[in-house]
Amino acid sequence: MSHGELFIQPAYLDALHGSGSAAPESGWQHLPELAPMAYLKSHSWGEFVFDFEIANAYRQVGMEYYPRLVLAVPFTPVSGPRLCGLTAPALEQAVAEHEASSAHVLFAQTEDIEALTQAGWLARQDLRYVWRDRGFADFEGFLSALASKKRKNIRAERRSVAALGLDIRWQDAGEFSAEEWQQLYRLYTHTYAVRGQAAYLEASCLRAWARDLAEQFVFCVARRDGELVAMAFFFRDHDTLYGRHWGSSLAADKLHFELCYYQGIEYCLAHGLTTFDAGVQGSHRILRGFEAELSRSAHWFADARFQRALARAFEQERTEIERYLEQARSHSAYAR
Repeated sequence: MSHGELFIQPAYLDALHGSGSAAPESGWQHLPELAPMAYLKSHSWGEFVFDFEIANAYRQVGMEYYPRLVLAVPFTPVSGPRLCGLTAPALEQAVAEHEASSAHVLFAQTEDIEALTQAGWLARQDLRYVWRDRGFADFEGFLSALASKKRKNIRAERRSVAALGLDIRWQDAGEFSAEEWQQLYRLYTHTYAVRGQAAYLEASCLRAWARDLAEQFVFCVARRDGELVAMAFFFRDHDTLYGRHWGSSLAADKLHFELCYYQGIEYCLAHGLTTFDAGVQGSHRILRGFEAELSRSAHWFADARFQRALARAFEQERTEIERYLEQARSHSAYAR
């Protein structure tokens, strides 16, 4: 199974659709006759390749940006196979058939991007943050490879969490009781509620993953006096841990770093996983041993004027991202 292939498996996608997390009512009209991960979208949320400025530009000239055709795994910014035999002409025809403004293939593998750009599509880049095992024997071995200041900072953060006296442990998704699932879901939704947003995933989606992907779906949980007070959940395949979501009822400053990053690194080292894909956004991960890498998407706009204008905009954006990537590499947490 290649990187990200887990997330295009029927068990993963069916849970999103069957639970209503990705459904017409939530703006995700599934087009399975086109591709397993093809959608007609009435908004831009849940994709993590942001195009709200493009939507605004369409509005300013009196044009409709929505619906748009999207090839992506809902709420899952992980690179992986996307085209699955589809061609650029087939996607462009689907845009016309559904009276969409454009087509977007998100978090695609390099070969998919190359096939589309050769057909005249526009390539776009963004950043994701990845930890890779450099032959560390354990967490102390990882720390010893870091610059002294970064190493001291991580140790201080972990001490502050240890002082909370929490019981932190890993559990497979199938190990929780019905009552604990209710607690886990409340923690997950709390992360969105504090921002005034509704959670993307329904509770039944998580339970379906726990049932059908029991060996790939894992949690790091924190308990106080037996009660669940924080959690982060992940997926794993044969060589990679994928960070997904977290939630906490505690206002503990460094608990997020512990559950979402340091515990994940320890899990990888303990289970022989060589890669920890922590997702997009969050440059603070660079200070904690993660490194910035490029993620890629491809776009086609039916209106030739927008196609030309966005070609220039994406080129400028690409230059800025590549400049930032060089800066990020020069500020790596690892000792020179």
